Amino acid sequence: MNLRHSAILSLGLILSACGQSEPRSTQYFEANIDEARKVVADCRAGSTRGDECTNADVAVQTVEGRERFKRFLGKD
Repeated sequence: MNLRHSAILSLGLILSACGQSEPRSTQYFEANIDEARKVVADCRAGSTRGDECTNADVAVQTVEGRERFKRFLGKD
């Protein structure tokens, strides 16, 4: 493979990584809470933006609310 082909392939890979499809849902993040917490941290650091930030934040708040309620009821 020559240099031109390598450059074209590299550019294609870079561009495909930039065009992420739909953001993951709140339900996805509720089921993958560690990943949601990482996304929230990345959003606060400014390295991630968009609907995924909102969805991950809502999921973290929902899961933590459920955990607090269970502890309140003594079902921990």
